[in-house]
Amino acid sequence: MSRHSFLGPVFFMTLAFTGSALAASSEAFNKTVTMSWSTSGMATTEDGQQRAYNNLNIRTVYISSAGRTFLRRTVRGQKASRSGERGPGEASKGSVSLQGNRLVGTEAFASGARQYIATFDPGFTSCTLQVIDAKSGDAAIKRKGPDGRMYTVTATTGSPSCSVQSGNAFGGGE
Repeated sequence: MSRHSFLGPVFFMTLAFTGSALAASSEAFNKTVTMSWSTSGMATTEDGQQRAYNNLNIRTVYISSAGRTFLRRTVRGQKASRSGERGPGEASKGSVSLQGNRLVGTEAFASGARQYIATFDPGFTSCTLQVIDAKSGDAAIKRKGPDGRMYTVTATTGSPSCSVQSGNAFGGGE
């Protein structure tokens, strides 16, 4: 059993919602957090076609002066790129919340999930990042590709990086 197989989507969603009651420091307000990591592995279509992939994942989160989070998700692959944005309370396949000195994001797949955690220094001027792709037991991770097809994937995550800057990288205001 891999070290991630015992962690399932229920764990991630429980953690995301139970931790949201923790008070966030006002030091985090009006900051943009940029997190990135690579994912690589093999993707197999439902009809058995396989292809290797190598993606760069970028999550940009603005924490407003009111402590609300705004998320931009970007994935860049060898042949395609896609991105999307989510504001507070908008429906999404994932969530991001400020929990004390951590920013916790979750993303649900058709089968499996991802959790990313940025942990901040006391002044919220720097951060470290941990990313976990997980599945339940022996179930495979399944997710939709940029072409709209469903893939069973093996995933290796690497090169996590995290940075903090003052202000709103999205250019808007709240």
